[in-house]
Amino acid sequence: MSRRTRPSAASTVRIPRQRGGQPVILVLSPEPPTLTTRAAQAAGRWAWKHRRSWAPTAIATTLLVLTSAIHLIEPHTGWALAVLALAPAGVWAWGMLRRRPTSRQAAVWRALLAAFTTTAGAWIALAVGFGPAHPALLTAWAVLTLISQTGWLVARRLTVVTEKETR
Repeated sequence: MSRRTRPSAASTVRIPRQRGGQPVILVLSPEPPTLTTRAAQAAGRWAWKHRRSWAPTAIATTLLVLTSAIHLIEPHTGWALAVLALAPAGVWAWGMLRRRPTSRQAAVWRALLAAFTTTAGAWIALAVGFGPAHPALLTAWAVLTLISQTGWLVARRLTVVTEKETR
Protein backbone atom coordinates (compact mmCIF):
# COMPACT_ATOMS: atom_id res chain seq x y z
CA MET A 1 0.00 0.00 0.00
CA SER A 2 1.70 3.06 -1.20
CA ARG A 3 0.54 6.48 -0.16
CA ARG A 4 0.99 9.35 -2.53
CA THR A 5 2.47 12.34 -0.78
CA ARG A 6 2.92 15.81 -2.06
CA PRO A 7 6.35 17.39 -2.01
CA SER A 8 6.92 19.44 1.10
CA ALA A 9 7.60 22.64 -0.83
CA ALA A 10 4.45 22.45 -2.98
CA SER A 11 1.53 24.57 -1.92
CA THR A 12 -1.85 25.44 -3.32
CA VAL A 13 -2.95 29.04 -3.57
CA ARG A 14 -6.53 29.82 -4.48
CA ILE A 15 -7.07 33.19 -6.15
CA PRO A 16 -10.56 34.38 -7.10
CA ARG A 17 -11.26 34.89 -10.80
CA GLN A 18 -10.36 38.33 -12.07
CA ARG A 19 -12.22 40.57 -14.48
CA GLY A 20 -11.94 39.42 -18.04
CA GLY A 21 -11.87 35.77 -17.02
CA GLN A 22 -8.09 35.46 -17.43
CA PRO A 23 -6.57 32.95 -15.01
CA VAL A 24 -3.90 34.15 -12.59
CA ILE A 25 -0.60 32.33 -12.77
CA LEU A 26 1.43 32.33 -9.60
CA VAL A 27 4.92 30.86 -9.66
CA LEU A 28 6.23 29.68 -6.32
CA SER A 29 9.83 28.64 -5.94
CA PRO A 30 10.27 25.42 -4.00
CA GLU A 31 13.70 26.52 -2.74
CA PRO A 32 14.16 28.71 0.32
CA PRO A 33 15.16 32.29 -0.46
CA THR A 34 18.87 33.04 -0.65
CA LEU A 35 20.64 35.60 1.49
CA THR A 36 20.65 38.05 -1.43
CA THR A 37 16.90 37.63 -1.92
CA ARG A 38 16.25 38.16 1.78
CA ALA A 39 18.42 41.29 1.81
CA ALA A 40 16.62 42.66 -1.26
CA GLN A 41 13.23 41.94 0.32
CA ALA A 42 14.25 43.61 3.58
CA ALA A 43 15.57 46.66 1.72
CA GLY A 44 12.37 46.84 -0.33
CA ARG A 45 10.16 46.63 2.77
CA TRP A 46 12.24 49.31 4.49
CA ALA A 47 12.09 51.60 1.43
CA TRP A 48 8.32 51.13 1.14
CA LYS A 49 7.78 51.82 4.84
CA HIS A 50 9.83 55.04 4.70
CA ARG A 51 8.82 56.19 1.21
CA ARG A 52 7.50 59.59 2.35
CA SER A 53 10.73 60.41 4.11
CA TRP A 54 12.72 59.89 0.91
CA ALA A 55 10.46 61.95 -1.39
CA PRO A 56 13.08 64.69 -2.13
CA THR A 57 15.64 62.10 -3.20
CA ALA A 58 13.09 60.42 -5.48
CA ILE A 59 12.17 63.79 -7.01
CA ALA A 60 15.85 64.69 -7.49
CA THR A 61 16.56 61.37 -9.18
CA THR A 62 13.55 61.85 -11.46
CA LEU A 63 14.77 65.35 -12.34
CA LEU A 64 18.22 63.97 -13.14
CA VAL A 65 16.71 61.48 -15.59
CA LEU A 66 14.33 64.06 -17.11
CA THR A 67 17.04 66.67 -17.63
CA SER A 68 19.19 63.99 -19.30
CA ALA A 69 16.38 63.14 -21.70
CA ILE A 70 15.60 66.80 -22.47
CA HIS A 71 19.30 67.52 -22.98
CA LEU A 72 19.53 64.69 -25.50
CA ILE A 73 16.38 65.78 -27.34
CA GLU A 74 16.60 69.59 -27.26
CA PRO A 75 19.48 71.17 -25.30
CA HIS A 76 18.51 74.72 -26.36
CA THR A 77 15.51 74.50 -24.01
CA GLY A 78 17.95 75.45 -21.25
CA TRP A 79 17.79 79.11 -22.35
CA ALA A 80 14.03 79.29 -21.75
CA LEU A 81 14.40 77.48 -18.44
CA ALA A 82 17.12 79.93 -17.35
CA VAL A 83 14.59 82.75 -17.50
CA LEU A 84 12.08 80.71 -15.48
CA ALA A 85 14.75 79.91 -12.88
CA LEU A 86 14.54 83.51 -11.61
CA ALA A 87 10.79 83.28 -10.95
CA PRO A 88 10.98 82.03 -7.32
CA ALA A 89 13.25 84.90 -6.27
CA GLY A 90 10.96 87.37 -8.01
CA VAL A 91 7.85 85.95 -6.34
CA TRP A 92 9.58 86.11 -2.95
CA ALA A 93 10.65 89.75 -3.47
CA TRP A 94 7.17 90.73 -4.66
CA GLY A 95 5.63 89.02 -1.62
CA MET A 96 8.00 90.83 0.74
CA LEU A 97 7.04 94.18 -0.79
CA ARG A 98 3.30 93.51 -0.58
CA ARG A 99 3.05 91.99 2.87
CA ARG A 100 5.77 91.16 5.35
CA PRO A 101 5.48 87.89 7.29
CA THR A 102 4.35 88.14 10.89
CA SER A 103 7.29 86.25 12.39
CA ARG A 104 11.01 86.35 11.78
CA GLN A 105 11.11 82.57 11.51
CA ALA A 106 8.55 82.61 8.67
CA ALA A 107 10.59 85.26 6.85
CA VAL A 108 13.77 83.18 7.15
CA TRP A 109 12.05 79.98 5.95
CA ARG A 110 10.52 81.82 2.98
CA ALA A 111 13.85 83.38 2.03
CA LEU A 112 15.61 80.00 2.27
CA LEU A 113 12.89 78.35 0.22
CA ALA A 114 13.10 81.06 -2.46
CA ALA A 115 16.90 80.78 -2.59
CA PHE A 116 16.77 76.99 -2.80
CA THR A 117 14.13 76.91 -5.54
CA THR A 118 15.99 79.55 -7.53
CA THR A 119 19.18 77.48 -7.24
CA ALA A 120 17.34 74.29 -8.20
CA GLY A 121 15.77 76.04 -11.19
CA ALA A 122 19.19 77.29 -12.27
CA TRP A 123 20.55 73.75 -11.95
CA ILE A 124 17.72 72.42 -14.14
CA ALA A 125 18.43 75.07 -16.79
CA LEU A 126 22.17 74.35 -16.75
CA ALA A 127 21.63 70.58 -16.75
CA VAL A 128 19.37 70.81 -19.79
CA GLY A 129 21.86 73.08 -21.56
CA PHE A 130 25.14 71.36 -20.73
CA GLY A 131 24.02 67.89 -19.63
CA PRO A 132 23.58 66.67 -16.06
CA ALA A 133 26.60 64.36 -16.34
CA HIS A 134 28.97 67.36 -16.31
CA PRO A 135 31.10 66.94 -13.15
CA ALA A 136 30.22 70.34 -11.68
CA LEU A 137 26.51 69.84 -12.31
CA LEU A 138 26.56 66.31 -10.91
CA THR A 139 28.26 67.61 -7.76
CA ALA A 140 25.71 70.43 -7.50
CA TRP A 141 22.92 67.86 -7.93
CA ALA A 142 24.30 65.77 -5.08
CA VAL A 143 24.64 68.82 -2.81
CA LEU A 144 21.15 70.10 -3.64
CA THR A 145 19.70 66.63 -3.07
CA LEU A 146 21.43 66.39 0.30
CA ILE A 147 20.20 69.86 1.31
CA SER A 148 16.63 69.15 0.24
CA GLN A 149 16.57 65.76 1.95
CA THR A 150 17.93 67.23 5.18
CA GLY A 151 15.51 70.16 5.08
CA TRP A 152 12.62 67.79 4.38
CA LEU A 153 13.47 65.59 7.36
CA VAL A 154 13.91 68.61 9.66
CA ALA A 155 10.63 70.16 8.52
CA ARG A 156 8.81 66.85 8.99
CA ARG A 157 10.22 66.47 12.47
CA LEU A 158 9.21 70.05 13.40
CA THR A 159 5.74 69.50 11.95
CA VAL A 160 5.24 66.23 13.84
CA VAL A 161 6.32 67.86 17.12
CA THR A 162 3.97 70.79 16.53
CA GLU A 163 1.03 68.47 15.80
CA LYS A 164 1.70 66.43 18.94
CA GLU A 165 1.84 69.57 21.08
CA THR A 166 -1.55 70.76 19.84
CA ARG A 167 -3.33 67.54 20.83
